[in-house]
This record gives sequence, C-alpha cells and structure tokens, in this order.
Amino acid sequence: MLKTIIVEDEQPAAERLQKMLQDYDDIRVLDTCRLGKDAAISIDAHQPDVVFLDIDLPDISGLDLLKMITHEPQIVFVTAYHQYAIAAFEYKAIDYLLKPFSQDRLAAALQKVREKLSRGDQNSELIRNMIATWQAEHSYLRRLPSKIGDRIYIITDDEILFISSENKLVNAFTEKSKFLLNYTIEELQNRLDPEKFFRIHRSTVVNLNYVTLIESWFAGGYRLIIKNKEKTELLISRSAGKKLRQKLGW
Repeated sequence: MLKTIIVEDEQPAAERLQKMLQDYDDIRVLDTCRLGKDAAISIDAHQPDVVFLDIDLPDISGLDLLKMITHEPQIVFVTAYHQYAIAAFEYKAIDYLLKPFSQDRLAAALQKVREKLSRGDQNSELIRNMIATWQAEHSYLRRLPSKIGDRIYIITDDEILFISSENKLVNAFTEKSKFLLNYTIEELQNRLDPEKFFRIHRSTVVNLNYVTLIESWFAGGYRLIIKNKEKTELLISRSAGKKLRQKLGW
C-alpha cells in the first residue's frame, strides 16, 4: 500500500487528483493540505511514501517546504509552470506533472514511484537522465503553424501579442492579423515560454512583452492594454491577477 499526502491550495485541483487516485487499490490518501507549513507537519507526522506537491502555495513554495521536513518521501510535483522543473528534479523529485494532466500521465508517475521504492536510492545519473528527458519532451514552442485554406503560415512566438479562445476556436493575434491554431489554451499555457507568456484568464494568454499598462478593474480584477495600434484591452481574472502581481513583483 502506497501512503500519500496531497499538497494543493486549489480545492478543485486537489479533489480532482484525489478522485483520480481512487482508481488505484494500492493508494491510500492520508491527508490533503492547502498550506505548505501545515503540509510539513503532516508529512513528518504521517511519513507517507509519496507526496503530490504543488509548488505555488499561498504561504511558502513547495521547494521551501522540502527544506523543512525531516521525513524523505518520494515527491511528485504537480504544477502549472514549466520553469521549476529542473530545480524540482535536483531536489530528487520522481516526476513533474503539468496541470492539467491525464490519467495515463498520473499512472506513469505512480509507476516511477513503485520502481523507485523497489530499487532503493536514486543516483546522480538517474537524475541527469530525468532532466534530459524532461527537457527533450517539454521544449518551448517557438514556431506555431496555422492552416488557412490550402496554406500553412508559420508564426514565431515573438510575433504573438495574445492568444484567445472562443467557441472552442483558438486564435493567435499578431500586429497584422489573427491565425487559427490547432492547440488548446491549456496546451499553449504549458508549451509556451513562461518568461514571455502568461494566462490572464481561462480563455486568454498574453505575451507580457507587449503589455503596456495594467490597472485595477471591477470586482478586484485587473485590465491590461496591449501595445498595438488598436490598444487592445483584455481583462485579468482575480486569481490570475494575484499570480501576475507575484510574477512581476508589484
């Protein structure tokens, strides 16, 4: 039986993961924690075999949490951000799941946990291999194809002002035109360089290099202005606004 603790501050994400884990007879969820400091206490008290750990927590980061605990469980990071992957593997994480992930991807992570526990300690060569595999599988998109009629246009990530989804159609907007993309917003959020691109709404991703103004808006949200001829206005959700403030440091 694999004992596990879920550390996730977003309740829907925590409930989804817990429901996915119910498909496995050898998994027992001991606790679910929203705050990192509470999770550190729970991990040392329960001594789980594996912890599913979000990095972006309200009080401390998941990486800082690992510095606080004495028990050393297997760690599977669960996050929406690419940029922590290398640091996570250097902390000997067994896997790194990008939200939203599938049941098959979760199964692969659990298999890694079982194999790791059966063979003993990780070594530096294994960690290097995991990092190399991650980098190969998750390189950022730099060129995006857009098929319009019989033509396929190639758009570079530097050209994109913002990306918007409406009625299940995803379009990239440049200074000159818009281009239909064969990606979902979730896929683009996870495959575009997070130093440039940020998801401000469930249907919108912006290139931060083209943002000229951010201002407070209704109901605790924000509005931003894109640096183009039309001075396009886009709304930022409250939850995204909080993360954007942390990212930009204002």
